[in-house]
Amino acid sequence: MIDMINKTLYFSNGSLYKVSPEDEDGWRGARYLISDGERYDLENVDSICSIKVPDFEATNIFDGYGATGSLDYVIRMNASFFYNQCKKELCSACLWKSTELMFANKWYVWRKKDYVRLITWHYKLGMKQEALKAQNYLIKKGFIFTEIELNQYRSVTSNIKASKKPVQKDTVSYHEKELSIVRSVTTEDMRSLKSMPFLVNTEVKKYIQKNSHPFAYMDIYGENIVIAKSEIEKMNSIIKLDLKKYRNLSQDLKIPTDQLVFSSETYGYTRIMCTPKTYTGELSKFPFSLFFATDFSEMKNTTHGELFYGQDGEIKKGNIYFWRFGTPTFLTYKSIDGMLMLINIE
Repeated sequence: MIDMINKTLYFSNGSLYKVSPEDEDGWRGARYLISDGERYDLENVDSICSIKVPDFEATNIFDGYGATGSLDYVIRMNASFFYNQCKKELCSACLWKSTELMFANKWYVWRKKDYVRLITWHYKLGMKQEALKAQNYLIKKGFIFTEIELNQYRSVTSNIKASKKPVQKDTVSYHEKELSIVRSVTTEDMRSLKSMPFLVNTEVKKYIQKNSHPFAYMDIYGENIVIAKSEIEKMNSIIKLDLKKYRNLSQDLKIPTDQLVFSSETYGYTRIMCTPKTYTGELSKFPFSLFFATDFSEMKNTTHGELFYGQDGEIKKGNIYFWRFGTPTFLTYKSIDGMLMLINIE
């Protein structure tokens, strides 16, 4: 039987290369960590906080432990373990240390939502002061938060002791439901959407390929090109006003309607995505959306995104991705009390 108390992880330049003794759980459940010759106790707050930031090296994610063997990832998962064990101080220590390591590891791309856990989990732990400290820390690191985001974080309440009821497993997989929805979409379904600003001047097409996300869509022709550009210009007006609130963002960001691509054999292009019904046949909350894109072959200078329309034909949410000279800016919008609000910036 494996002695879990003495289980030790060995790291070199931020990459796990050995677990002793080995078992089917891999690095999970280890008590100790040896990083570049330094020994640390993963059940001791001071020891966790003292873990030195290594000189991370690029690793092949298909070799050994891959991305899950990166020191930042392992400490991050340890935070989850301590959270589930209701060990607040140890969880907090791992949250802070993993975030520090995540910033230092330039070989792994962490998203904003991954860093934001430093804030939200401290609220969940009932550690409000640590949450506020985390918020200020991330702002100093260059993160931009909308007031809506901050209000959402503040509304997170402690649930560390909340019991989780078992969820009955659905017998139909998510992918099977997606396929069923896409296969059932008809051109007549789209014609029945009287509030849709677009004309149904072509047939619904379907993209169904093995190991790919299926979807139904309509190509944009004739008058719909003018309508699509008009809808996007409405979005540009909203973006322009919101950018004024965040002066550290480029004030020139806009969706270039003159560069939109409406057909392509190799890349995604601007079209109407058709989602009129749910899996059960009811009217969808977002019956259609406008996916838009410039030329994806210009990898370092592209714009794409999607505007989702409600049953009343109004835009209810939107995702816009700007790449300017290789630098990304991602904007997320959501309708709140009838107004389209910027709720997230990355």
